[in-house]
Amino acid sequence: MDMITYDDTAIDVRADLAECHRRRWDALSNAGTWLTGEERVAVMAESRNARGCVLCEEQNAALSPYTVTGVHDAFAELPANWIEVIHHVVCDPGRLTHSWYKNILEGGIEDVTYVEIISVIAQTTAIDTFARGLGVAPRPLPTPQAGEPTRYRPEEARQQKAWVPNIANGEEGPNEADQVGMVSNIRRALTLVPDEARGFWNIADVQYLSAAQMQDVGGSYRAISRMQIELLASRVSALNQCTY
Repeated sequence: MDMITYDDTAIDVRADLAECHRRRWDALSNAGTWLTGEERVAVMAESRNARGCVLCEEQNAALSPYTVTGVHDAFAELPANWIEVIHHVVCDPGRLTHSWYKNILEGGIEDVTYVEIISVIAQTTAIDTFARGLGVAPRPLPTPQAGEPTRYRPEEARQQKAWVPNIANGEEGPNEADQVGMVSNIRRALTLVPDEARGFWNIADVQYLSAAQMQDVGGSYRAISRMQIELLASRVSALNQCTY
């Protein structure tokens, strides 16, 4: 297990944060539901590399990213359509379209693979951003572990209003009993691959607030007030063009 520590910062990092990051780093190095450990770590590496891609910079500067074509500056040995997903999600998520998503599927990526890639990107970005906020370098990537993906697809997942199938509130099967009560759409966005939903929210619960804490608007769970938390969250969302 590759251990994440924050010994290189003078800031006192909460024990539950460091432990969560260690746990998720270990999970990301192991085989997931549809990706091997080697593929998952390669997605992590490419999500970091994408921020320096020249093609992505040109697409970001264009009125529409889809008017600029070329080859991404790839680092990891991954299929070209995986590279496309990683770079667009990392560098220009605010302008992704349903047509783009459908083209990705038509290009050979299964919806379950797409969801797992998205989750790996999101978890890597969350932990990398935490390090950047502390003023330290991103933590070294974990060593890929051997093992085979479980290839579990929940029977209850179906196509709804979202781009990808997910499990609707009240339709959880016995394997997803822990999802009962998670009513918001964002909590269900990754449930086509339930372990990826769990992994992402494991990070969000400690870096932000848990579902129960979010409902308790008068509660005090962090060193800053709830109003301060939401002010920071809304500002970050605006800067990142998060329209959810």
